[in-house]
Amino acid sequence: MKRTSDSQAKAPLSALAARRLRQQRDASEPTSNGSSPALTPVAETISAPAGQIPNGGQVDHGQRSPSTAPAAKEPETAAALADESSRQVSNFTQTEDNYVYNPQTEETTVKLRRGESLVIQGEYRVSVKSGAITIYSAILDSSSGPLDVIAPSSLALPIVECAPKSKKRKVDSRDGDYDAVFNLENIRTGLGEVGRICPRFDKIWKPPLTTTTITGGSNDSFTCLLTSPQPPVTLTISPSWQSTITSLGSSKNSPKSIFITGAKSAGKSTFARCLTNAITSQSPRRAVVYLDLDPGQPSFTPPCMVSLHRITSPIVAPSFAGPRSAELLRQHHIGYASPREDPKYYLRCAANLFREFRAQSEREGEQPTLIVNTCGWIKGMGRELLHELVQLCGPTDVVGLGDVDGVFAEILPSESTARRHLPEAAGTGATAGNASSSSGSQPFTPAELRMLQTIAYFHSLPGIGSGSSSGPAAGFDFSRHLTAVPPLLAGYTGPGRVIHGMTVLDTHVPRDLLFAATTATIVAVNLVKADDADHPVNRYLADAYDADHRAGNEREYENGKDGAAPYICSSEFDGTSSLVPAEKTMTIGLAILRGVDETNGQVQLLMPVGEDALNAWLEKGYRVVLCRGRDEIPVWLMWDWRSEQQQRKRTGADGKRVPYLDFVVGGEVTGKGAKEWKVRRNIMRRGQQRR
Repeated sequence: MKRTSDSQAKAPLSALAARRLRQQRDASEPTSNGSSPALTPVAETISAPAGQIPNGGQVDHGQRSPSTAPAAKEPETAAALADESSRQVSNFTQTEDNYVYNPQTEETTVKLRRGESLVIQGEYRVSVKSGAITIYSAILDSSSGPLDVIAPSSLALPIVECAPKSKKRKVDSRDGDYDAVFNLENIRTGLGEVGRICPRFDKIWKPPLTTTTITGGSNDSFTCLLTSPQPPVTLTISPSWQSTITSLGSSKNSPKSIFITGAKSAGKSTFARCLTNAITSQSPRRAVVYLDLDPGQPSFTPPCMVSLHRITSPIVAPSFAGPRSAELLRQHHIGYASPREDPKYYLRCAANLFREFRAQSEREGEQPTLIVNTCGWIKGMGRELLHELVQLCGPTDVVGLGDVDGVFAEILPSESTARRHLPEAAGTGATAGNASSSSGSQPFTPAELRMLQTIAYFHSLPGIGSGSSSGPAAGFDFSRHLTAVPPLLAGYTGPGRVIHGMTVLDTHVPRDLLFAATTATIVAVNLVKADDADHPVNRYLADAYDADHRAGNEREYENGKDGAAPYICSSEFDGTSSLVPAEKTMTIGLAILRGVDETNGQVQLLMPVGEDALNAWLEKGYRVVLCRGRDEIPVWLMWDWRSEQQQRKRTGADGKRVPYLDFVVGGEVTGKGAKEWKVRRNIMRRGQQRR
């Protein structure tokens, strides 16, 4: 079976379907003369090298000019040309009245009747003009304001439907017998160009092969999907989910503290997002504080982080799109994609985030709904961690996705009065969470989604996630590779140094190998208050100062030739909690340590946190400590596969300039460290062994 460039299998086509596709390419396709576009089945495009235009230099913008080729004997519509095996994606029939594109404003007006649904892939801004719609469990009406939707096929696509009937949601009489009218507007966050950096994600914004779509303007940032032989994964809320969300989203028995647990791939993050949208879209609006304790697949931060966010409006975007409408309250870098590596520090960070939630609520004088999302580790030590987290949060409601009755019995205290909810896990039954589609499960693995999240994070522009969905849409820049981005230069020696310490978590590294162990890795940018004499880092540095003073090496220490700076030996501390305690340490983001200039005593950092923002923290009296954990850095962040220079390196002409990558030259792997280590073990027969 052949596979596409993104490793997804193509559905086989019958001979009749192939003939009809050839007729479609050769025959003329009439375009609509009105303001409504025509239905168009998407054909496979031929990829061309960067800078070249396929199809003989002609650009296809989705509206083809009539051809002079003879028409078929029996005229067929574009929708009828689709394969007989095509399955319905949207329960929507386009007419000249219910789907109108305005070329002047570049907006599209859509009108829905009750029972109709529309699946839209891409990036768009939706504004309800009359009636009400539901999308990703959020209910929007004319008073809700615009909402930005980012819907790639890397995860389940949301479905737009009419909201349930309500006396408050009246439809304008001018709209006839339609139940909801809304506008779609183009937005561009920059995420559509992620394929320039990593080709694995090049097609997440494109419909599947031979999908029947509705096209509007030639530069639309979204596509409405109707039918496809390979339907994408769509988000269908199961009845058990809907009833649980309705119960938890009610304003009765508020405020609530909702604890969500379940096994891996059970749909915890999707359920938490749906519940958040259902609460924040209510009128009057209610705020949600989201405590994310899943470092492997976080909802708003890069991997290996736990965080606390305040959310005041629905979020219809994947995790790698950044928290555009979520306010970051606090975050911690635990250094691993799972709490199993350092459970003590994981619990300390979770406790600090929960205390921050309490303090924030007291300062504002209100108690918003708290949603706690946990990781999928529910066996062994993972169950013990859940028990500790339940005692910490004291939830009013506990949600268990899937078969977790046994888990509840062990993690809930006997005196607990928390209400228990047991909706089905995603992927079970006819409809369920984020894997509910007849086409199968998610097209990407959790490891690939972490890679996408990391790539998007380091290409995000400063200021993303300021908290407003109606602000500028652009938030990512994939126009140039990170290797072409000028790094921030931060000194680690002398009186004006910025970096006061560097460490590798839970690993003893000789002082002279510090830079070798941290170069070309992801490090956390932690802030420590300089006047906090009780902080372990400050005590460590103070002891180093005293030692140098006693040895008469003050000048050498300031020049960076000796002393503790910038190295902090983590093996001298009792775990990460003793080195960078969550209570006294602030994590502002991640950075890639691109290189070190030992002559001038500077490190080169690539990070989405701007220079002005970092300097503002320094002016407040904070010191920067870089901590390397086990964050995985995608090879695409280090290798510009498009550039001609990298093509020469692949042939071995300049391979010495990329010591951290391996290349295949003439069938042999080259590069520093490319050879396989062969360990010889003298295994002897029993007769050869000494007696």
